[in-house]
Amino acid sequence: MINPNEYGSLLFDDKEKEYLSNVIDSRRIFRYSRTDYPYTKMCEEKICELVNSKYALCTTNGTSSLKSAMVGAGVSYGDRVLISSYTFLATALSAIALGATAVPIDVDLDYGLNLEDLENEIKKGCKAVVAVHFQGRTFDLSKVVELCKKYNVMLIEDACQAFGSKYKDTYAGTFGDIGVYSFQQFKQITCGEGGCCVTNNEAVFNRMRNYTDMGSTRDRFPSWNSEEALFGENYRMNNLCSAVLYSQLEKLDDVILRQRKSRSNIMSKLSNINNILTSKDSSGDTCMNIVIILNDKNNKEDVINYGKELDIEFRNMWSSLYYDNDLFRRNNLTSIDIKNNECSYTKDLIEKMLVISIPPILSSDDEDIIVNAINGIKEKGYLS
Repeated sequence: MINPNEYGSLLFDDKEKEYLSNVIDSRRIFRYSRTDYPYTKMCEEKICELVNSKYALCTTNGTSSLKSAMVGAGVSYGDRVLISSYTFLATALSAIALGATAVPIDVDLDYGLNLEDLENEIKKGCKAVVAVHFQGRTFDLSKVVELCKKYNVMLIEDACQAFGSKYKDTYAGTFGDIGVYSFQQFKQITCGEGGCCVTNNEAVFNRMRNYTDMGSTRDRFPSWNSEEALFGENYRMNNLCSAVLYSQLEKLDDVILRQRKSRSNIMSKLSNINNILTSKDSSGDTCMNIVIILNDKNNKEDVINYGKELDIEFRNMWSSLYYDNDLFRRNNLTSIDIKNNECSYTKDLIEKMLVISIPPILSSDDEDIIVNAINGIKEKGYLS
């Protein structure tokens, strides 16, 4: 495929090999080992610098970071957590794993969440709000922040799809109380699996750090003889994963620059197509994809098959809202059971949306093939 759903991994080179060799040669893979190559700590420091956050905590993956963030926000059994209805299942499962109820909130493509829907649900009581940034784009969460402060509710940002993106110089993950990133294979930069939580709140950070270290407090060795100890999990990132991640962090600017150049080239050659999602602050978009909205949901398979003929993947994002999965129905966690709003805007968006990845390795010929494919879809009447 011309546009694989991969990004940073396509630029792996000798630098990743060098950093991995450093760890192997040191024989110190555990993140809390005494070593000259503490890559996990180095990643955390670099992420803080990149997104302008006081604290960062690297974990095994984005899902463990989401769960740890919810623990940091005080989520526990019986709580309600309000979650963007446009998200991967992991966001909701993280709340459910803690015994909380994952309540979906309809999407707004300007402010991330439908503000009326959000306030109505906050009034019913909740422990935290989870806003999800969208496909390499950062939402303007200022009004969501205002609502959370008004009702004294913690705001978690699921920025797993949007590491490196920003809105008016504020990076995804740093509007609210806690931000979460993923470095899984198909994210902007990757170490195969990996995640990170960021926050400016020291107490929240300590709680997340302890939770991911089996609930212990730690100097050099773990201890559970402290009031800050809790029942936790083992979500520690090791130095092998973080060696790869550190190299990828060094390449982040180059990855985004390449994507921005390719997408700019593609967009400049498209024939006045209106059904392409744009960011409120395009300068902060990582340009990792082009999101198109079809005129009719029934055209999806035709468009996907048309792309295959050209060796282009038109990716179908989530086929349904997370609570419409059979897993949720079998466990009485359907939309009817947890709220009345059916998140109609999100449902319509998902049914009509396709994504074309813009990896950082496209040639000018590749870009032209993508241009011809999108223009071809318009000529067939699938796009306005």
